[in-house]
Amino acid sequence: MPRDPSSRIAGVRRLLHLPSVRHDIDDELRFHVESRVDALLAQGLDRRTAERTAWREFGDLPSARAELEAIDRRRARGIALGEWIESVRQDARVALRGLVTRPVFSLTVVFTIALGVGANAAIFSVLDAVLLRALPYAHPDRLVHLWETFHSNVANQSEASYPDYLDWRARNRVFADMGGYRGAAYVLGSQQPTVERGAQSTANFFDVLGVHAAIGRTFLPGEDDVGAPRVALLSDGLWRRAFASDRSVIGRTITVDGTSATVVGVLPAGFTFAPVRDAGIWMPIDASAEWRRERGSHWLNVVARLDPGATVASAAREMSSVMTQMGREYPGDDAARDARIAPLRDTLVGSVRPLILLLYGAVAVLLLVACVNCANLMLIRGADRRREMAVRIALGAGRARLVRQLMTESALLTAAGGALGLVVARLGLAGLLGLIPPGAVTPVLAAATINGPVLIYSIGICVVTAMLVGLVPALRESGAGPADGLKLGARGNSRAGALRDTLVVTEVALTVVLVSGAALFGRSLVKLMSIELGFNAEHLTTASIDLPNATYPDAATRVHAFDRIVSAVRALPGVDGAGLVTRLPLDWGTSTSFTIVGQPAPAPDQEPSASYRTSSPGYFAALETPLVDGRDFRTADDTTAPLVAIVNRAFGRAYFDGATAVGQRIVLHGTDSVRIVGEVGDVPIGNIDDRVPPTLYMAFAQDADNAMHIAIRSRGDAGDLPRDIARIVDQQAPGGAVVQAMPMDELLAQSSSVFMRRFPLLLVGAFALVTMVLAMVGIYGMVSYSVSQRRRELGIRLALGAQPRSLVSLVVRHGGTLAGAGILIGLTVAIVLARFIASMLYGVSPNDPAAYAAAAIVLAVVAVAAGVLPARRATRVNPATVLRSD
Repeated sequence: MPRDPSSRIAGVRRLLHLPSVRHDIDDELRFHVESRVDALLAQGLDRRTAERTAWREFGDLPSARAELEAIDRRRARGIALGEWIESVRQDARVALRGLVTRPVFSLTVVFTIALGVGANAAIFSVLDAVLLRALPYAHPDRLVHLWETFHSNVANQSEASYPDYLDWRARNRVFADMGGYRGAAYVLGSQQPTVERGAQSTANFFDVLGVHAAIGRTFLPGEDDVGAPRVALLSDGLWRRAFASDRSVIGRTITVDGTSATVVGVLPAGFTFAPVRDAGIWMPIDASAEWRRERGSHWLNVVARLDPGATVASAAREMSSVMTQMGREYPGDDAARDARIAPLRDTLVGSVRPLILLLYGAVAVLLLVACVNCANLMLIRGADRRREMAVRIALGAGRARLVRQLMTESALLTAAGGALGLVVARLGLAGLLGLIPPGAVTPVLAAATINGPVLIYSIGICVVTAMLVGLVPALRESGAGPADGLKLGARGNSRAGALRDTLVVTEVALTVVLVSGAALFGRSLVKLMSIELGFNAEHLTTASIDLPNATYPDAATRVHAFDRIVSAVRALPGVDGAGLVTRLPLDWGTSTSFTIVGQPAPAPDQEPSASYRTSSPGYFAALETPLVDGRDFRTADDTTAPLVAIVNRAFGRAYFDGATAVGQRIVLHGTDSVRIVGEVGDVPIGNIDDRVPPTLYMAFAQDADNAMHIAIRSRGDAGDLPRDIARIVDQQAPGGAVVQAMPMDELLAQSSSVFMRRFPLLLVGAFALVTMVLAMVGIYGMVSYSVSQRRRELGIRLALGAQPRSLVSLVVRHGGTLAGAGILIGLTVAIVLARFIASMLYGVSPNDPAAYAAAAIVLAVVAVAAGVLPARRATRVNPATVLRSD
């Protein structure tokens, strides 16, 4: 007899270890088999034959059963997904309805989160642009920058000489290629000339970077040779601005510095090279044959690409060996020198890296304060809903269901705050970039934008914020039993109160950290701005004037042109004086080495050097820089007169033991002896807070350049001076151009040293102000809730004769105690962290007691102010009303 179909199906079920809950599938299979057997019996077959035939026709039973199970699972998943979506929709609808009914609470949380998320997104966009985003070059991790240094002073680095560059390129075994560049400025056009920032480079420079032209080509080998036809590359910005994006510009002849040059290419839109800022024109280096042979003339910056497998460390060892060989071959120039190598990114970013990391840490603290503040508000709101939660639990709601409901509220608040935060981030980033003056720091900052990575980061911090804001309150409020919730509905929960107090202490401590940092930067900036500059920046206007080489090819024509300009400027109403200089105060400039007549010849690595610039008569008077000894330059100090120079006090201190240098003679490389005729006060070069180096001023008429700065002393504000300067240059020096005419105090504000102290103060101070507001909100909410929970106690105290003043003291004391604990903890953390910003401070110790005392006092005042209003409300409690209600 054949086996019963039901027994066969049961055997298959046991074989496959299927759960009993799937009997419906077995029943369905049994039904189909038995139905077919009945049909075959009706046709006249005996039962045994009918069963065999039915099973044969039915086919593979396990496969059929597996297919039915798959269909059942898909149906179950669909139902479960639908139920989950419906439950989430219900949670969202309930949460939204609850938040709408409490608009003050909801808006407070949303705006708090928006501030935290927006500030983080804005600063992260800067961090992404400066430190994370790949440089727009091929394999940027293999690019390095090289300098020359001295064995006796490694920190004193300079550009390379052209012969040294050629030797580096020929002798090394670790670089695939090596190129050079230097910044420049060009007078573009002839009818209405404009000065454009530019750069010069070796022909292979763009090949080293791995950058190709978007239109046309880059430089070809030999185009940087002496006497080669002049060619030019345009930046994308200049191409669009000055040539209206005309693609036919390739091959066109343009006028640069009064001579013709052929445009051979346009660089890609994303190309930037920070050391030369926003260079609009790139041309091959045009140094004379003499400069290219002069090993003691250092003017070329060098970039190199490492061979695959080479590292910065191995390249440093290789270059040290090369410099040792060159020192033996050229002892007069290279015996005292070494080479320094650093990744190109470090060169482009410069000193801005610690600033960006500082700001990122500040906004991280701000976000934590925002999260703590919102969590505290959620705890206070949760305490008000304790009876509601108890009722839900009593009606059968599980803890997981309640946690999901509460987390849905947190997610809605965070999503709204995050969306608003992106608006805050966009506006904040625009404002932040607007605070950065041109030339203050690396232009890589200009690439900061709210892009894809910033959006992903923002979503990530929103998720983290939702967890920080909602999880602890959700777990706290969902963990109580229904009896506890109903019983404690009117009297509060001491454990929840302790958690709220802990959050307030944390909030105050974090705020103290930011306020302490702002106080340190504030005191540092005050110290910096009190430095004696050696000149008077008030009512001092400066401008850069460029004369094209082709129109003014020699010293005589340049001197006459600049003399006419200065004379016309001095004749303007309200002008008290004017003078020329190649480098204004705070400009780095160049340096030169020399020997002192009458002193023993120094060792090669001990040869004296000084910052080098030229100036005209009247320059020091215009700056109001005191003439300490000797005389100023005179009109007679021209090419027909003996060479003369003026030095600063630092020069005399360094090389004449503090005695006057007037009357001494020095010999510069390639010149006759120079007589020092005057000594002036020290004027900062580079950063304000740097030690003023020995500085040598040569007479302008004896070393005339085609690009000079004019300094103008006026009796009032600059007014129309910039327009007057442009008019005068157009009249007195046709073809010349004026760039960057502005008051000297604006140039000071744009200097890197001032910016690196003022910018952190502005931003950290702003973040500290926001966190103080959040701390005030947190303390206010905590004290206000404490008052609402102690209404009965306060009413009884009033009924027993307590004075309102004592109740105010009682209420404020609790908030003050928490604030005091937070202040102590915050000061401890701030003192530990302050050492990381020590390099960004000037004249202030990272342990400055005045800064920390100011931070503590400010937070103490904030804490008292936050507690006074709810404390005063406590004095208006009506004892009879309170006792009657209870």
